[in-house]
Amino acid sequence: MNFTNIPILEFKMDKQSVLIAFFTIRYGECNIECVYSKAMRKFLFAIVDRNIGFTCSLNGTYANTYINHKEALNALAQCRNHGRWDPTHFYEVLNNSLPDVNISEVTTTKYRAVSGFAVSNFEDRIYFNHWRKGNISDRQTGKTIELLGYEVLRFCQNTGVTPVYFPYPTDRTMAVMNDFKLDYEQNNSHN
Repeated sequence: MNFTNIPILEFKMDKQSVLIAFFTIRYGECNIECVYSKAMRKFLFAIVDRNIGFTCSLNGTYANTYINHKEALNALAQCRNHGRWDPTHFYEVLNNSLPDVNISEVTTTKYRAVSGFAVSNFEDRIYFNHWRKGNISDRQTGKTIELLGYEVLRFCQNTGVTPVYFPYPTDRTMAVMNDFKLDYEQNNSHN
């Protein structure tokens, strides 16, 4: 699916000096909390009051509409009071909502709350901590796409580094969401 309204969201972020946007959209009967990183072209979603969520990585402005999280699909179907799964419908509603959302800069606390619901079970280590020299493994490839997005995956493949994750967010977690290349430039000699 092509997210045609991503440029509008990113323009709004630039205009308001927001690096990582937090906003809420309505989907059927549910509120969905959304975190979007422009640098990573990555969405995290938490379905409010359902304690569940999922992620979406954009490749440019395109995204695969597949959601690899059965419980999240069930929750979305319940939100729209519809018996079948239709992730494309959710993404269409999201795309149509982007021009009108009220955005704010995400806080570490809010990021932790949303990401705690949004990501699949990768043990308890879901927060970026630092870069490690070495080619990214197949297992790390999938985890990196889900947690950090395609832009970071390409960066890792081109630079010969692998992201290392911790069970809690740090200042570097948020720094990477803001500008992963700058974080690497400032910190790669230490790792």
